[in-house]
Formats: sequence, C-alpha cells, structure tokens
Amino acid sequence: MNHLKRLLCHWNRTFKRVVLALGLLRFMAVVASASTPNILFIMADDLNTDLGFMGDATAITPNLDQFAKEATVFNKAYCQAPICGPSRNSLLTGLYPHNSGLYSLDPRYDEVPEYADLVSLPLLFRNNGYSTKNAGKIYHTWADPKAFENNYGWFGGFGPFPEKKIHDPGFGTHQFFDWGPFLEAPETADYKIAQKAIELIRASKDSDKPFFIAAGFLSPHAPLYAPQRWFDIHPVDSIPPLEDQSEDMKDISPYALKHVNYDGQQKYSNWIHESNLTSSYRQAYRACVSHTDYCVGLLLDALKEEGLEENTIIVFLSDHGMQLGRKNLWKKRTLWEATAQVPMIIKAPGDVRPLRVDVPVGMIDIYPTLCDLAGIAKPEHLEGLSLTGLMEGGKASKQRKPVLTSHGPGNFALRDARWRFIRYADGSEELYDHNVDPDEHTNLAKNPEYAPVIATFSPLIPKTSRPFAPGSKGLASGAFPGK
Repeated sequence: MNHLKRLLCHWNRTFKRVVLALGLLRFMAVVASASTPNILFIMADDLNTDLGFMGDATAITPNLDQFAKEATVFNKAYCQAPICGPSRNSLLTGLYPHNSGLYSLDPRYDEVPEYADLVSLPLLFRNNGYSTKNAGKIYHTWADPKAFENNYGWFGGFGPFPEKKIHDPGFGTHQFFDWGPFLEAPETADYKIAQKAIELIRASKDSDKPFFIAAGFLSPHAPLYAPQRWFDIHPVDSIPPLEDQSEDMKDISPYALKHVNYDGQQKYSNWIHESNLTSSYRQAYRACVSHTDYCVGLLLDALKEEGLEENTIIVFLSDHGMQLGRKNLWKKRTLWEATAQVPMIIKAPGDVRPLRVDVPVGMIDIYPTLCDLAGIAKPEHLEGLSLTGLMEGGKASKQRKPVLTSHGPGNFALRDARWRFIRYADGSEELYDHNVDPDEHTNLAKNPEYAPVIATFSPLIPKTSRPFAPGSKGLASGAFPGK
C-alpha cells in the first residue's frame, strides 16, 4: 500500500513537471513569435505613381498617404518587367527575367521544371516557421501551393461584368476594355479580399507562429469598375487635362514602336481621343485607385486594432505602372517611366520616423530586404540587394547599379537618379534626361553630345538573354508574336 502511494506521488510530480515543461515551451514559443516579426505583404495591380504621397495633388489616397508618413517611401522604385506575370515571377523568385526566361504572363515559375524546387519568397518564410496565407492576386495565376498553406483565391477576379458594356467602341475589344461606375463595395473582389485578409490577421492572434499574410488587390487593373462613391469624389472636370503626346513618337525607332505594339493599340486610343473620353477614362482609373486605397486602409486599421502593428513588417507595392495616355498609349508593356515606375512603401518594426529614399531601387530587392528584416538567411540565388541600409538612412552601396527592367529577350532599360537609357534587341536606343524631361518627350540617344552618357550605360546592358521558358505565352508585344 505504501509502495502504491509512493508510486502515485511520483506520477503526480512527473505529471506536474510535464505540464510545467509544456507550459514553458508554449510560453517560449509565444515569446519567440512575439520577437519574430510578422509580415503583411500588400500588392496592387497596374497601379502607377499618380498618388498623393508620390506628389499628385489631385489624387485621393488618404490611407496610403498616411501610411507613407509612418514608413520608408522609395521615390524611385522600378519593376523588372512591365507586365503582371514576369514582374511577379521576378519579385517572388528573386531572379531577373533575362536570367530566368520568364518574360510572359505564363508560365508561373514553379510550372517550369528547372524552377520546380526553387525557394520562392513566401516558401522561404514557410520553411522558417511562418504561417503563410494568401488572399487575392499575388501570382499572375493560382498561388504556388508549396509556398502558401492556405490560398483563398481571387474572390471573383476581374468580374462580374455588366450585361452590356458601359463604354463600347463599336468594334471588337476585350471585355476588360471598359470603365464606369459599377457594383457596390461588398460586391467587389477587392473588398472581399480585404475582408478575408482582415479575418486572417485577427485569427493570427491565436497562433504560436508569426504570419506572412499576402493580400493582392486587383484594382486598378482594367476593367475600370468601381462603386459610384469613388467616381463622385473625382468629378470629370477635376481631372488634369492630358496633352497630345503623339509627337513624342517621331524620335522612336520602328522596332520600338513594334515592341510596344503601338500601331495595334491606336484604334482604341484614337477612339478614346475622338470621343472626348480621355478624362472619363482617367477618372475611372482614379476612382479604382481610391477604392483600392480604401481597402488598404481597412487592412492597416485591422492590424492596429489587433495590436499587431508594432511587430509587423508591412510592404505595399504594385507590379508595374501604366501609360494612361502618356505617349498616346493607355496600357502597360513599355520600357518607359510611366510603366516601369511603381509605388513602394516598407515599414519595419521600430521605425520611428518617415523616410524618403531617392536612390533608384528595384522590386527584385524586396526578397533580400525581407530576409534581413526578419533575420532569415538569404538564399544564394537572389540577384537583388537588400534595402535595409537605405531604410536606416544610409547611403547607397557602391554595388548598387542603375535599376534594370526588361521586356522580352534583348530589350532593356536602365534607370539611375537622372537618366533612363533603353536599348532594344535591334540595337536602337533611347536616352532621357529626367532632370529636365521627366515625361520623356525628347530622345537624346542620337545626339552626339550625349555619347559619353550612353558610354557609361552600355557596359551595364546584359550581353545575353535566355530564350523564353517552356510554355511561355501572353507577352503581347508585336516584336514577339505568340509569346
């Protein structure tokens, strides 16, 4: 009997020690989670820099403007490809398109056998103990299932569509080529994406893991539909007039015009101009931007309400910009400033003052930056440079070169603090001085006076480009039909 009592007491003490140990382990896990930063990764689609915090006085983007006051704004940030698929592939893999062969809308990087085992940005964080979840458009197509433990899709994507186009040119156009007031906020994909992301943020408080939550908004990608309230705050007569920039194209090479499919876009562009709809179209773009700003604000408010803001790295950016009437073009897929430049804001835990960085940087730098901010070792394959030194107020590293953007094999643009230099696959060139010509009206490449400038850029143009990756489609450039 005494032996049984002693045995029961031993079991009781052992059980208490186990419970205490488990409690300590859970406490340690919570502490570790608290010291390990969360990541809220927010992307917009086709968003250029016509934004309040980027200097546009007529833009209405109060949430992004406020966020910019609390974070690091990169005034000269550029995409590595001027269309969705390759830009997002480059961002997520850390590889330049000319080195990966991923130039087109498809394929997604993990659909290419060579990159099936590549550790992408979200996969790296999942491999390092993060809970990774995705709502909306982060990849051009469905999210890589290895990278995200939960993917909640696009919530209807670019639809629904009205029964009849609001603006129909009367000749065959894609259903995306339309704009106008349509749907109420709860019916839009972006509002649904915001609500799902908020749900994920709130649920994260019950997790022992830090989170990597990606929220990808679809606006202001065409069709430019938004609730009426956002059109009302942008009256058509308040839209800055758009000058005719068709004269710009006289100093552009025939190959460059073919590269951007200039002639192919002019029927629709001419219809917009001849119908006096330029301000209407740009009103719709701004309405969509304001709606996206509203949805971003919902996320940032939820993060604050849950007390998670102080331990969360927040990234906001777009995949590329838009011409939006500049150079008489309305879409993307060019190597000019309007398409290549993107808004980029990063806020890290401990940031105590806003900062503006004028050093040109690339989206390819996001991957190594998040590694450094989270204290995770960087994969060896990364081709970008961390931005943490710039975020701390330091000067640019001597290693930081002009930012490289490409669109199809052999077509490259380089951007430094002053110049944009473009060389196309046929050897034709463009040079723009942003100190005096920020809208890139005058191509200086054939002016002998600027030969020394071109001579500094020429060695930085990649000597080779990989061929298109297997399964490539959707480049939509006249220079590369079918790709």
